[in-house]
Parts: sequence; C-alpha cells; structure tokens
Amino acid sequence: MSMKLSELYGMDIFTDKARYLGKVEDVILNLDGGEVMRLTLEPLREGVLSKDRVGSILRTKSIKYSDVSEIGDVIMSRVEPKPEKRHKLKT
Repeated sequence: MSMKLSELYGMDIFTDKARYLGKVEDVILNLDGGEVMRLTLEPLREGVLSKDRVGSILRTKSIKYSDVSEIGDVIMSRVEPKPEKRHKLKT
C-alpha cells in the first residue's frame, strides 16, 4: 500500500482494542532509509521546543510506525504510548 505522507497528518489513531489515542500531529522520517519511523500525537513544529520536551513527546506521545497494524480511514496501533512517569514531591 502506498499513500502520500501528507495524508497521515490529522488521521485518528486507535489501538487494536479500539481505544482512541489521538491524531497524527507529526511524522518522523528516516531520510537515509526512506521510511516512516514514528507518528507523534503532539506537534513538534510549534515554535522552538526544548530538547527535553522533544524527548518527552517522543517517549510518551508517539508510536513507532512498526507498531502500526493497519491504515485505512483510521490508523490502528498494536501498542499505546508509554505514560509519562510522575515524580513524587518531597515533603
């Protein structure tokens, strides 16, 4: 199957268990290999993001393209993004 990269933007992403994850906000490419690596659920292109914020989005608000099981009217993913770890406040 082939499709334009621009068609991925804004598509809804669900898990294989029908849990809604969000919309594709950005696409991470491997330019050397000519392949899609990740789909993000939060935009990376808004202004200048810190390196830590980009890392957080890639860890907790994106899915690997290899985890995509189906693309049709929506995108189906075999896995969910890992939730961000919350740090306990010291009292």
